[in-house]
Amino acid sequence: MKFSVRDVTARGLEINQTVPKEGIGLSDEEIDLRSPITVKAKIERVANQILARTKVKADYGYTCARCLEDFHEEHEAEYHFNFELTPQTEYVDLGEEIRQEMIMANPSRILCKKDCQGICPGCGANLNLEKCKCKEN
Repeated sequence: MKFSVRDVTARGLEINQTVPKEGIGLSDEEIDLRSPITVKAKIERVANQILARTKVKADYGYTCARCLEDFHEEHEAEYHFNFELTPQTEYVDLGEEIRQEMIMANPSRILCKKDCQGICPGCGANLNLEKCKCKEN
């Protein structure tokens, strides 16, 4: 997601792209994404800085921490980035900054729903879908 500093005019620059996770350097081990990443950015040049206001949307895949069921949720987040410009700066890469923010915002434990009942430690039944078989005996 590189752009040329020269492309940032007095009116700014708008980016509206859909990229695969590999397009910003994400791997399957880092985040389970079920859709491409939609990035909308408004980029402005102020003195010796590039200011980027971005909105990022993607469908994340998860495994519930209680019942171990696979599920997905769409998330949208806003990020603000400042890039210091030097006379040698020709390009700015939003991809790496977005990648880092997405990794940091991705929870390590998540539930499929707030009231997830989990799995019975005795019989292994998913208590969201069926009754515990231990209580029958």
